[in-house]
Amino acid sequence: MFGIYSIGAGSVEVLGIAFASLDNTLSISAGTLTLAYWDELNGPSTILLSAAMGASDVSLSVATAVSASAGDLLQIDAEVMIIQAAVTSATTVSVNRATHGTTAAAHAASTGVYLLEKKIFILPFAQDFFGSPASGSYAFPITIPDVRIAAGELFMTNSKGNSSVAAESFTDTTDFGLRSLLGGQLTIQIEGPLAIQTNAAPPLVVDTSCSVRDVSAVVQDAPTGAPVTMQVTQNGSVYCELTIATGATVSNIVDGFALGPLQAQAIIGLNITSVVETSNTEPGSDLTVTIRL
Repeated sequence: MFGIYSIGAGSVEVLGIAFASLDNTLSISAGTLTLAYWDELNGPSTILLSAAMGASDVSLSVATAVSASAGDLLQIDAEVMIIQAAVTSATTVSVNRATHGTTAAAHAASTGVYLLEKKIFILPFAQDFFGSPASGSYAFPITIPDVRIAAGELFMTNSKGNSSVAAESFTDTTDFGLRSLLGGQLTIQIEGPLAIQTNAAPPLVVDTSCSVRDVSAVVQDAPTGAPVTMQVTQNGSVYCELTIATGATVSNIVDGFALGPLQAQAIIGLNITSVVETSNTEPGSDLTVTIRL
């Protein structure tokens, strides 16, 4: 068995490697890890279920024709499935349900279907590593930015050959996977009382394409007359909307996965779309909008 932990800044760690039996583990020289993931720079999947899928169904129907090979993995909500037979420009796909330790569940029509990519990594081990004190604190870093990892498979190689394969899923999270992201943040600030304004702050330019963890806003002084509403824009189009309620200093938090990535060289702006200042009320002041990457 093994675990994957997201350490941020575009990296994850492989750790917690353990065995049901320590027989033949002293001669292990390497591990072969395969990660199945969705590239978040593609944005949310545009492949949607065309009909609801029951927990016992062994095929699914999609609104957009897909091509895939037998053995490829796909993800719907928190469930990982294996494609049973190759398809070419097909709208019906036969699948093996509830793989990698996930649970078969019903899925509503128009739910996103994620055809997962795979990448292989080799984990080297010194002779007699397993069984030594160092093996208890083992952690191997892997750089794989801006992906959502759904599942992993690991087998070991020793002097006798290859072991059986351990398969794990990482979809039992609010994000339906482990997001490696890129790290860092973009910040837009406005000093003083707020007012309705387009391009309320100098625009920011994104250096490289990147996925977004979340977007939120905070003010130093809460609005008392009415909520503050605002739009974060990308190249002039609305990327997300935020609201700071009356009497509050913190806005709602918008999850970045559904928003899609920020594009390289995109211009990020901020519009204040609604504030109210009347007698004995305040519109809110000293605004900071944070886009975490």
